[in-house]
Amino acid sequence: MSGLYLAVDLAVLAFPLLLSFDKRVHFFGQWKDFWPVNIGVLIFFITWDVFFTQWGIWGFNPDYLLGPEWLGLPMEEWLFFICIPYASVFTYATLKHYVRRNPFRHSAITLNMAAIAITAGLSYWYSDAWYTFSASALLCVFFIWSAVNYVAWSHHLWIAFFVLLTPFIITNGVLTGITFWEYPLLHNDAGQIQDSIVWYAGEHTTGWRIFSMPVDDLIYGFLLIGLHIAGFEALQKRRLGLGPYSD
Repeated sequence: MSGLYLAVDLAVLAFPLLLSFDKRVHFFGQWKDFWPVNIGVLIFFITWDVFFTQWGIWGFNPDYLLGPEWLGLPMEEWLFFICIPYASVFTYATLKHYVRRNPFRHSAITLNMAAIAITAGLSYWYSDAWYTFSASALLCVFFIWSAVNYVAWSHHLWIAFFVLLTPFIITNGVLTGITFWEYPLLHNDAGQIQDSIVWYAGEHTTGWRIFSMPVDDLIYGFLLIGLHIAGFEALQKRRLGLGPYSD
């Protein structure tokens, strides 16, 4: 028994939590906009997680868990849906404060349209792979909603996603392959992955991996971050009395 999964969770949370009291960003003061959203999104993802775990679409290696479980999910998995979103929304808020010339300001709509096409294609092509299908279909709906409502913060979401991409791959790499750097950058041979904290049924993914992480995790991760930011922005604008289209 090892606390590796818990260590990953806490490592992700530590730096953003310590910097939450920075006087300029003052993310601590925005907790009232984060925690209600986190609870709502957590309930949705935990429900998804419970069913997929019961159905054997993914699961957890007890060798890297400390033991306590709720609804069939290890404690560390529950914490994942707190630590990852907290670090992600903190990063989003920090970038929004400091980056005055967002490189995606004029390309966010194009990126959203491309994302709709890609996720729609994946959900159609992999309709029998439940992880790929469900994550792609839900993210497609999210981007369609973003396009229809012309959300003013899309360019902030995109820069946050690309900044978070490397730490996300590292974090999920450890979860899905421990020594993930030993595997090829891009491959479709999950059989060579010898040890992991989280495992996946290959028939329910695209089969492609970035190091040890299924590429499906990028879709899942974007949805997790996107839903948090959508809710965070909505609560913040309502609290500040700003219109829905204000940046």
